[in-house]
Amino acid sequence: MKKRAQEFDYKGLSSQKLIELCDDKNAFKGFAEWRYWTAEVYSFGKHIRECALYPSILPLHIFTDHGVGHYSDGIAKQELENDAYCQFYHSTESVELFKKNSKKPCYTLLSPFVMCRRKNKIEQLKNAKGTLAFPAHSTPEIDDSSNIEKYIQQLKELPEEFQPVCVCLHMHDLHKEQHKIFIENDIPVYTAGNAFDYRFAERFYDILKHFKYTTSNMVGSYLFYSVEMGIPFSIYGNGPELYNNSDPNLDNGVYNVDENQEYSKIFKMFKGLNKEVTQEQKKIVEENLGIVDGLSRFEMAKTLYTAYLKHGNIAKDLLFAINAYRKFLKRKIKL
Repeated sequence: MKKRAQEFDYKGLSSQKLIELCDDKNAFKGFAEWRYWTAEVYSFGKHIRECALYPSILPLHIFTDHGVGHYSDGIAKQELENDAYCQFYHSTESVELFKKNSKKPCYTLLSPFVMCRRKNKIEQLKNAKGTLAFPAHSTPEIDDSSNIEKYIQQLKELPEEFQPVCVCLHMHDLHKEQHKIFIENDIPVYTAGNAFDYRFAERFYDILKHFKYTTSNMVGSYLFYSVEMGIPFSIYGNGPELYNNSDPNLDNGVYNVDENQEYSKIFKMFKGLNKEVTQEQKKIVEENLGIVDGLSRFEMAKTLYTAYLKHGNIAKDLLFAINAYRKFLKRKIKL
């Protein structure tokens, strides 16, 4: 008899479960060596391989942007200085900017999250309710010193139609124990887990589909994923105060993303409480997810195999896959 799916109760996960999902010990990276982390993080690599019919045991010799949205005036240092075969961006505007700074091949990438959603036919549930908030997340190198309690109070003050409000936290904030302040203030907390887990996108959508609305206090990838799925998104609440301590791709000190013209354009478009997705919002989201100009499956496959023929080592990669599979089996046996 088929087991009935557990009903979503909007009560959040326990601290223990949140920490467990974000623990590196519970992350599964697949059976291929990770050559360039941006092409693998958030389960990108899994869905790129599936889309291009590319073997799960072979490394990806490509570099990608690791977040959605064209709102940068320059190219990140790591994107210019790596030795990958080619560069991918979710936005064609980013591709054109890269081509002005490098002779390396560069292409528009159909969002791996969109690949995942379409393949698995994931849609917002008809009985979706409430709001899922994505507070601006920190990184090991960047801290957010904003008033979280003020933000929590603003979430609680959202109109009844937007209730109940839950938050989805990034693993870096969970590692910094930011979940505790939300739980202590009766805001349920969820997470899609460790960013280096091949199940990340599925977990993300498994949470997202239950909510009628989404929100954040800044522009992030979650905005684009929500709207692409037809979920209205709102920029709302006390903004982050980001400070870069050591990220080499950014200037040290206060990190003001809203000074960029492209970022400000998207920010203003979604600022305030939105109860529907406008055509203007839909258009800019699709442009930034590679839906308009992303490579086809055939073109993606051709690019990945060309990259592998130039840089791959089949003997080394098969050995890595065998050892990775052995470790996977041992872990399963222990569980």
